[in-house]
Amino acid sequence: MPRPSARTAILLALLTAALACREKPPAHRPLAGAARGWNLVLLSVDTVRADRLGAYGYRARPTSPRMDALLASGVRFESAMSQRAATWPSLASVLTGLYPSAHGVTENGYGFPDGLPTLPQLLHAAGYRTAAFLSNMCQANHQGWDGFACSAGQDGKTVRRALGWASQPAAGKPFFLWVHLFGAHSPYYNGGDAARVLDPGYQGVLGTKRWRLDPVMTQHLRLSPADLRHLDALYDAALMGSDRQVGALVDGLGAAGRLERTVVVLLSDHGEELYAHNNYLYHSCSVYQTALHVPLGIAAPGLLPPGAAVGQTVELIDVAPTLLDLLAVAPPREVHGRSLVPSLERPGAGGGGKPAFSQYGEAPVRTALAGGWKLVDNPQGYDPVCIPKAPPHSYPLAREELYDLSRDPGERRNLAASEPARVAELQGLIQRRFAGVARRTGKQAVPAELKEELQALGYVAH
Repeated sequence: MPRPSARTAILLALLTAALACREKPPAHRPLAGAARGWNLVLLSVDTVRADRLGAYGYRARPTSPRMDALLASGVRFESAMSQRAATWPSLASVLTGLYPSAHGVTENGYGFPDGLPTLPQLLHAAGYRTAAFLSNMCQANHQGWDGFACSAGQDGKTVRRALGWASQPAAGKPFFLWVHLFGAHSPYYNGGDAARVLDPGYQGVLGTKRWRLDPVMTQHLRLSPADLRHLDALYDAALMGSDRQVGALVDGLGAAGRLERTVVVLLSDHGEELYAHNNYLYHSCSVYQTALHVPLGIAAPGLLPPGAAVGQTVELIDVAPTLLDLLAVAPPREVHGRSLVPSLERPGAGGGGKPAFSQYGEAPVRTALAGGWKLVDNPQGYDPVCIPKAPPHSYPLAREELYDLSRDPGERRNLAASEPARVAELQGLIQRRFAGVARRTGKQAVPAELKEELQALGYVAH
């Protein structure tokens, strides 16, 4: 056999080396502790459905250019799940890394138990200045904040207060700033008159007043196609208003030099039904993806690749352990979420992720999502009351609801009767997940003034 020429030998050697390189796992930068001493900005925006943002494929209107840009500046999570479609329980899970039954804020109007480790307490103990400026969740017994103010739905005031605090001298300490905006929440007034521009000529029953929205549920009004188009316009207009406030906050922080060496997190607490199930407009009663699938992104200039996306399923309880991991701060002993740093290091890696779960206040209703299948488990046949003065059985939940999200993303066809093995499998996941979870549940007394405030927002005060 003739010997290969020198040129052929060189080419073979190069090819062999190239194949060897392809077989090696891609290099990645270790990120655990990489943001030690960095600032942290947590920006949560109330009532944002992931599927209504441009970053998640919404094309009907440009609802979210500033949020899209923020999500594109870092790593976006395509399948992030809330632990409850209600603000206070969901945000408490973000701040603790715990499921609602464990942190005890199981309903809107409940407060954090004293002594429960939270993200602000842990970072404050690690030397951070901490401040929270909120437009909702005002009276939740918040602890661990050096600065705190709540504006009860006035997002412009919330942003101005946050920027005023951020412009103060840093005193040599990193900071943790939490800003929560309310504007996309019903009755969608944050959009002003924009809905009339988005849907001109509408003469129907809907508008940016609760007395115009609530009868859809309390009187079982049937919405026409024209009504549904206007409902979309109302919500999209409110979302645009929230997006402008996000832009004002980001621009102000940038102008103040507060985005350098800063980890920025953007997320929502929950989505909105918008008449998708049981003729329900809002969110607190929902167990469906319209209200549980939320946007989530983490940006850190120079650390995280811009424009990357993670396809695996994650949960909002993963946010706190992830941030503590990045910032090199020890997590608390009790935490249910897991650090997403491995996903940040390899955002394009395959796999479906871990199962995701939600709870439903004190009621024994839970959801599980795994392998593209979704189970709503309601073993005691709980019949929720979603809005004051609604007639009985307004939001019927079956004891078992099973959906194949890959074929039925709208959760229209309940397959529980024809897929008993799948139901049992997901019920087993629920039982194992919550078997060892310590419970801090129990009814809390909600002051009358707060109860009235919650009812004005459309919440049911328990």
